[in-house]
Amino acid sequence: MLHAVIMAGGSGTRFWPASRKDRPKQFLALAADKPLLRMTYERLAPLIPAQRIWVVTAVDTVGLTRDLLPELPPENVLGEPEGRDTAACVGFSAQVLRQHDPEAVCVILPADHVIGDEEGFRKSLLAGVRQVSDEGGLLTFGLRPTAPEIGFGYLHLGQVVREVDGFTIHHLDRFVEKPDEAMARTYLQDGGYLWNSGLFAWRAEDLLAEIKRQLPLLSEGLSKIGKALGTPEETAVLEETYPTLQRISVDFGVMEGAEKCWTIPVDYPWSDVGSWPALREVSLADEAGVISRGRVVNVDSADSVILSEGPVVAVVGVKGLVVVATKDAVLVVPADQAQKVKSVVAELERRGWHDVL
Repeated sequence: MLHAVIMAGGSGTRFWPASRKDRPKQFLALAADKPLLRMTYERLAPLIPAQRIWVVTAVDTVGLTRDLLPELPPENVLGEPEGRDTAACVGFSAQVLRQHDPEAVCVILPADHVIGDEEGFRKSLLAGVRQVSDEGGLLTFGLRPTAPEIGFGYLHLGQVVREVDGFTIHHLDRFVEKPDEAMARTYLQDGGYLWNSGLFAWRAEDLLAEIKRQLPLLSEGLSKIGKALGTPEETAVLEETYPTLQRISVDFGVMEGAEKCWTIPVDYPWSDVGSWPALREVSLADEAGVISRGRVVNVDSADSVILSEGPVVAVVGVKGLVVVATKDAVLVVPADQAQKVKSVVAELERRGWHDVL
């Protein structure tokens, strides 16, 4: 049967000060009046029943997740004792799914993306599911680039395998690191490169087999956790073993070396909402290009993101700024340097200012 796994364990440090450890990015209403995680769930709900939708999140946000998604059975919210990157996350979920459904086929989705054309999105998922159901292997969905983006990894298309329900299945030739601008322009002109979306499909059994072949130490830890599932030792084994799992992404640890690896080019509107300026991709701005929320007074400002969760924020004559105010912190940063916000979080950690983390 078809299952969905939503990865919701990210810390969202680029969205400080709104994103905190007890309420990270995926729990914020950044793109609409609903949190990103809730939007992801509702995008899946017409396709997959709640009983087969799973969320992997931090132990500390399990309760928040269950409150936000009351449709899910409580046991479908899986808590990671510690974040160990995406290979551990998807491997853990595959162990759980295999126990519930030995024939489980699953789609994997980040919790914090915004996708337009939701019907087209669901159709593409079904095409990917059909490919891995028929042929095995691991599949990723690649977005046709619309600009020479340097903030994304890329996928290099291999030969066409077949068409499924109007979608073309390719062998995945290789993953490509984030390029500089000149190389990104080359990729755009070439036409054989896609943005890496972080969306996947596979049979749980096939993923675990690839982890065992390529990452034997990770596989050993996951197997230990899998054997403890449903036993009185489950919690103790999870808490002891999970923090020791190898920390590596599924892209580079598993997908790159997979014996069978496919990709489907898709072109629906998509944003990974990677930093504060990305709100301009998913929210309506005023005529001057300003997005404002909360108690904001804007006089003659342009191309900015101004948000307040409480205090009045007044901006006059600014351009290209991000200003975010919460009850206990204020962020001011040029929009073109917003990726550096995670460095602020690191400095707060160093200073021990945990009350604002």
